[in-house]
Amino acid sequence: MQTRKSESAVKRLLKMLFGYYPKLLPLIIVLIILNALISALPAIFQQNVVAILQTAWEQHLSWATIAPSIYQTVAKLAMLYALSLVAGVAYNQLLAIFTQGSLDRIRQELFSHMETLPIRYFDTNKRGDVMSYYTNDVDALRQMISQSFPQLLVSTVSVTTIFCIMIYYSVWMALVILLGAAVSISLTKIVGGRSARYFIAQQQAVGKTEGVIEEMISGQKVIKVFNHQDEAQAEFDRANEELYQAANQANRYSNILMPLLNNVSYIIYVFVAIAGGIFMEFNVPNVSISG
Repeated sequence: MQTRKSESAVKRLLKMLFGYYPKLLPLIIVLIILNALISALPAIFQQNVVAILQTAWEQHLSWATIAPSIYQTVAKLAMLYALSLVAGVAYNQLLAIFTQGSLDRIRQELFSHMETLPIRYFDTNKRGDVMSYYTNDVDALRQMISQSFPQLLVSTVSVTTIFCIMIYYSVWMALVILLGAAVSISLTKIVGGRSARYFIAQQQAVGKTEGVIEEMISGQKVIKVFNHQDEAQAEFDRANEELYQAANQANRYSNILMPLLNNVSYIIYVFVAIAGGIFMEFNVPNVSISG
């Protein structure tokens, strides 16, 4: 149920962002894809250079014979890096304009909607909790728009490109990598899912805590006059403890995820090396697009 709500919220956010910038956002997406695609290609050029050097070593060719081929390959690689640099600078500059402009419109819509709410809403919700939507929640949207979405797009393009390269050279080794990737995805889903649940609880606890603090500060004189300090302190302690537990669990799982995936990647590397040795030992015929 929580996953469906998150997907619905992401779809609504994307629809809203495309409505804000129907021309700028597609341009940013194209530049991000171009940058990610070019960044994933150098492995091919490195393989070509190694192949040229291996051929020269096997056939006892001189450097003067292979130098033009190597220079040509390196020149193409340099041109791709330059193009990637231009695309990266361009989309980062445009993304800054897009992010700040989108947040400005979101805040304006929040304020306009708040003006239409009945008095009963403000009587039943703490002012600090309401203000948390304008500060903490909008800041979370800023991180999602400026970091999470571009990184997700870059990762998707990079993974797709690298997978195509692997299929081009060896289907069997690509299948070994896919098996390891399935393990990584399963771990990410388990650990990341728990982290996401607690991050949502953390945002809710932040709003609640700010609401308690705002009411205590604005009503400090009333608290002192009616000798309500102990009750106010207990209410703050409960809200603060709830925030601590949610933040502790959220950051615990998020901090575990990357070291866990790094160690899994090392294990996958070992299995790839073992699989490659087994294929060579038993003379398994290679299947690839390149033939």
